[in-house]
Amino acid sequence: MKFKKISFDERLPFSSHLAEIRYRLIRVIVFLSILFVLCFSLSETILDIVRAPIINQNLIFISPTEAFFVHLKLGFFTALALSIPFILYHVWAFIAPGLKIDEQKNTLPFVILSSLFFTLGILFAYYIILPLGLDFLLKYKTSSLVPNITVGYYISFIARLLLVFGVIFELPLIVLFFTKIGILKPPMLTKNRKYSILIIFIVSAILTPPDVVTQILMAVPLVFLYELSVIICRMVYKQKQKNRERVG
Repeated sequence: MKFKKISFDERLPFSSHLAEIRYRLIRVIVFLSILFVLCFSLSETILDIVRAPIINQNLIFISPTEAFFVHLKLGFFTALALSIPFILYHVWAFIAPGLKIDEQKNTLPFVILSSLFFTLGILFAYYIILPLGLDFLLKYKTSSLVPNITVGYYISFIARLLLVFGVIFELPLIVLFFTKIGILKPPMLTKNRKYSILIIFIVSAILTPPDVVTQILMAVPLVFLYELSVIICRMVYKQKQKNRERVG
């Protein structure tokens, strides 16, 4: 199924939007499925990579099916992470017809930057947050408390943490997009800075292991990303104002 290029002024019926969503969703599912098969075949290697932060601790499984489902999870989450550029492209391609012509030209930069920020978030969590958090939590073992971590719980924990950080690192691009379409303005971000920082620390407390060190390690880069978003919002807003003055 092919779709014609849609102009900014063109209006499509609701059924056409549903058809395009279906078309793009099928492509994403097919692409994700192919990657899943490939990643599942490499799940043993992927397991060695993800368990590196806890290499000195044995992982166990307590049910006959747990080990099998762990490999399924590894295949799925790895395929999902690798599919992010493809997914982002189709998300942008779907909303682009509703944007102005000059905004539609940002497809490639959007996909590249989104993928880059997502990858940076995963790497930050893997190399900094995860080792420090696990080291702190496992220090609670005593003579009567010996850690026996199930592989299923560990994989679910690390997958959630990595994906959450990947998504959180998209904040500057989200702010950039909403500024470009006129929803966000610099005063909105600066006026609500203290409330945003409070929310950041609350979210960090919810998403990270229950220790102060890990929560701060997550909150600090989030505050930095927020401040970066404020700077980006100001730059984009000023550029929009200049463009309006030239047109006027």
